[in-house]
Amino acid sequence: MLRKQNIRFRERLGTSKVIAILRADDTTYFPDVAQVLYECGVRVIEAALTTPGALDAIGAMRLELGADAMIGAGSVRTQSDVDDCVTAGAEFLVTATYAPKVLDRAQAYGVPVVCGALTPTEIDSAWRRGAAAVTVFPVAQVGGPDYIDAVRAPLPEIPLVPTGGVRLSDVDAYLGAGAFAVAAASPLTGDALCGGRLDELAKRADELVATAGKYV
Repeated sequence: MLRKQNIRFRERLGTSKVIAILRADDTTYFPDVAQVLYECGVRVIEAALTTPGALDAIGAMRLELGADAMIGAGSVRTQSDVDDCVTAGAEFLVTATYAPKVLDRAQAYGVPVVCGALTPTEIDSAWRRGAAAVTVFPVAQVGGPDYIDAVRAPLPEIPLVPTGGVRLSDVDAYLGAGAFAVAAASPLTGDALCGGRLDELAKRADELVATAGKYV
């Protein structure tokens, strides 16, 4: 079951190459931002648990956007987080660190995990433990696209998703270096999660989707 879910998740992510991360002081504008992202072609959206109300927002966004979108939970750290996220309807989970207990609990539910890692050892360990993909965090602080290129040399089969300081202007370089997808937070959402301009968000999302589309 988990293997099938992991493959399905990678197939869906592979058609867009982008995970949009929603993180703010509250979820007031999550639905509006998610709708704009969806209309621009972003189909994989992560609601960070560090935002109060994120679990409720996951369910609301799933209802609003429908089956064509995949809504997941980010900043998942504990087994109880996994239980709560699954109950809320999260279709995938994201961790910032290598978290074996999260991977094991998610496996029991058949829910894909994009597991956080940084070093080659952590990346390989997360993959062997059953991660659907591995998010390399914080990638900008350790060399950005050059780091992804270097890690892929000995670990070419592992789908890497760089995050942490990923600027939109660098997305082409990350994907060109062999990243499976990219995960973007504030460089993409800007001030939209605080009530800022949705038209500017749409412009950024359109540009991101166009860039990522070259690698689909």
